[in-house]
Amino acid sequence: MRIVLQKVSQASVTVDSQIISNIKHGYMLLVGISIDDTIEDIKKLSNKVLTLRLYDDNENSAMWKQNIQEAQGEILSVSQFTLYARTKKGTKPDFHLAQKGHIAQDLYNEFLLQLRGKLGDDKVQDGKFGAMMSCALTNEGPVTIILDSNN
Repeated sequence: MRIVLQKVSQASVTVDSQIISNIKHGYMLLVGISIDDTIEDIKKLSNKVLTLRLYDDNENSAMWKQNIQEAQGEILSVSQFTLYARTKKGTKPDFHLAQKGHIAQDLYNEFLLQLRGKLGDDKVQDGKFGAMMSCALTNEGPVTIILDSNN
C-alpha cells in the first residue's frame, strides 16, 4: 500500500463538474492498493496516518508535536491505482502491480473505515472510486510525505 500524504489548508474533489467532497484543514491522501496488500497493511498505514505528528503545538510554538486527531483536522482520501505504475520499459505505464477493481475497493473501504473509526465519520471524506476526478488543494508547508507499507 502506498500513500502520498499532503498537509492542506483546503482540498476538494470534483466529478462531472460537481464538487463531491471538500475539507478545510487536514490531509489530502492519494491511496494506492497493490496486489500484495492485506488487511494488516491497511491497519498499519491507517494508524500511521492518524498518529504522524505533522502539526505544531500552537500553545507552546513547538513544531511537529500534534497528530491529525489532536489538531482536529480532516482527511480527504482519493483512491489512486496509478501510484503503482511501472515505467521501466517503454513509454506506456504498466499497472500490473495495482490491485484489481473489486478487491482494491474492498481494501480501500476498509482503510476509510479505519480512519473514520478513530477520527469520526464527519472528519473523513473521499472521492468516487474508479471515477475520473479533478483534485484541488492548497499544500501547507509544503508538507508532502510518501508512506509505503513495505518500508
